[in-house]
Amino acid sequence: MRKNLHVFYRWVFCLDPVEQDVQDPVQKLLNGMRVTSKCRYNASVRLKRQSQFSFFATTFLSLGLILVPLLQNSDIQLAFTTKVLNMLQIFLAVAVLVYSVINATARYETRAEALNECGDKIKDLIRNLRREVAEGKASGKSVNLVHYNQRYDDVSTDAENHARVDFILASLEMNCDYKYTGLIRLYMYLKAGFLYTLLFVVPSIMLIGEVIFVTDMLGVTTVFTPYLLPVKQGA
Repeated sequence: MRKNLHVFYRWVFCLDPVEQDVQDPVQKLLNGMRVTSKCRYNASVRLKRQSQFSFFATTFLSLGLILVPLLQNSDIQLAFTTKVLNMLQIFLAVAVLVYSVINATARYETRAEALNECGDKIKDLIRNLRREVAEGKASGKSVNLVHYNQRYDDVSTDAENHARVDFILASLEMNCDYKYTGLIRLYMYLKAGFLYTLLFVVPSIMLIGEVIFVTDMLGVTTVFTPYLLPVKQGA
């Protein structure tokens, strides 16, 4: 019973070594390359999702920019005055312009492709090293690690480095290399989720704000209505 409690205590507080102590230089290089390739793939997926969400946000904001004047020209009674609606149209136009420029400057698709290609090159390097290790065991020849280290450095510097959240997700997925357990594993998941969600906070707020404004304009909700109604003179 006491032994089980001790094991459970060590598991909950992650008291065992997180990363394996590898002495073999070949295996250490292979582990490092596997982790880096996984991080590059994670970074590529993250940038692709940012690109897709940015495209969706820009499209949604543009639709709002079209919807407001259409509603103004209809016979629907709107909760806001013409000045307030014109203000919203100007804001949406500027937001779409600025957001489009930011997305074009960020080059999400190009960077994601470069990171994915970098991960593929490292994977190919891993296969070559494993094949040479197997052939070396059969023939008794040693592997030229200096050559592989140089090639690994060259390949890994071809693309931008991955972010911290990419490494956290990779370490959580690679259970054979990183032994996160209990509370530490939960903390790592929460940290990764926070860092990942943080990338989409600003466009999400803009989209939610646009939806609320349109529903306020149609009288469905009254979130912004008390603050955007005209001030009565002499009140």
